[in-house]
Amino acid sequence: MKPILSLTLIWALSSTAGALVCQTCTDTQCSSQTAVTCTSETMCVTANIQATSSGVTVPQIFKGCASSSLCLAPGSQTFSVNLGASSAVTSAECCNTDNCNTATLDPPATPTANTLQCNSCTNQLCNTPVTCRGNEDQCFQASCESLRYTLSHHVIHLERSAESQTAG
Repeated sequence: MKPILSLTLIWALSSTAGALVCQTCTDTQCSSQTAVTCTSETMCVTANIQATSSGVTVPQIFKGCASSSLCLAPGSQTFSVNLGASSAVTSAECCNTDNCNTATLDPPATPTANTLQCNSCTNQLCNTPVTCRGNEDQCFQASCESLRYTLSHHVIHLERSAESQTAG
């Protein structure tokens, strides 16, 4: 009985000791950080998000634990989405050692326009052209039943949900 109890105790202590510790921000500008122990996540992430709405850019810093669906592997990633009146570009760094996300990333560069255009919705009409930027190379369409109309936008490097459809 004693060997089983001892092995159980050793296993319990060693399994909690292996949990990843990541930094997390206490506000949107990450003016202070605190360490958190991740539950099931296997990566830490730090991101610099530049969100623009109606011409006003609001920066946000994010740090925390990340699932493998967000961070597929350690390294740098860039995400962008343009919904017409609103857009965002994000630089992110994924890592997998304790407190590896202490550094704050520089803001991502604003991508330049490319040749792709997608339609965006304004007042329930989805015929407003939006010029894609940088590596944005896909349009998608999604419907919001609670709003009772279809939204069309473009996106790059973001996973599309099952209800999204590629346009053009």
